[in-house]
Amino acid sequence: MGSVKRQARILLLLAIGAWLSWGTLVWSAPSCRERELRLLRQILAALGRPQVAVEEVALFDTDQCLVQLVLDRRGLSGSLPPEIGQFHRLRALSLSYNQLSGPIPAELGQLSELENLFLDYNQFSGPIPPELGQLHKLRGLFLDHNQLSGPIPAELGQLSRLENLSLQNNQLSGAIPSQLGQMSSLRGLFLDRNQLSGPIPPQLGQLRHLENLYLSDNRLSGSLPPELAQLKQLRDLRLARNQLTGELPGFLAGLPRLERLHIEGNPGLCLPAALSSWFAGLNPGDPPSARPCP
Repeated sequence: MGSVKRQARILLLLAIGAWLSWGTLVWSAPSCRERELRLLRQILAALGRPQVAVEEVALFDTDQCLVQLVLDRRGLSGSLPPEIGQFHRLRALSLSYNQLSGPIPAELGQLSELENLFLDYNQFSGPIPPELGQLHKLRGLFLDHNQLSGPIPAELGQLSRLENLSLQNNQLSGAIPSQLGQMSSLRGLFLDRNQLSGPIPPQLGQLRHLENLYLSDNRLSGSLPPELAQLKQLRDLRLARNQLTGELPGFLAGLPRLERLHIEGNPGLCLPAALSSWFAGLNPGDPPSARPCP
């Protein structure tokens, strides 16, 4: 997952930066720049880093409004001020690998132009704001490796342009919302290492572009829904250490691009003899991870 996310981050931010960097040389509308620079300095001061050089972390468009803010590994701490929602032209916000804590501000839902949001590897706690479902241009949402709790908001299913949703390594609970099946552009869904329970929603079979589905280390139960047979682009399926039951369904062998399948740690799930040779070829070099069916 780390390499997948790093590649996504690099491609998304480089693409935005290449298109927008020339705007930093234009000074046609100083009023927007002055207002947003003042606001940005206030936010940096509130996060304990007033000395950060703005020109190193921010990009502005031709009207001199803030469009990209990258503050990864800057030693930020404390709660993220709600004023962050006032950068109405912001396209990319990356605050990864800091010590930010407290709730994720609901005001982030006001950033209607936002395409990429990286809040991973912090100490955010509390629920995921349902207001994030208003970010209809969002392509990447990375909230992993925090201390978030509560359910996954069904409103995230409104993000029809989203390509990667990473919520892994949190304390999220409850069922996986069936509405996530509406995210028609999704390529990566990373929900592993939480406390999610209940069945795998059959609606996930609607994610025709999905390549990576990580559901390991939760409390999911029941059998694998047959609708997953529609995931013809799926490469990596991780279901380990849940409470899944029944025989591993034969339709998985018909997924043309599947390369990795992890099902260990599900005592009630077994591997039919007819699938044993196929399964062994998926994860070469890995120790046996499936109990044979009686």
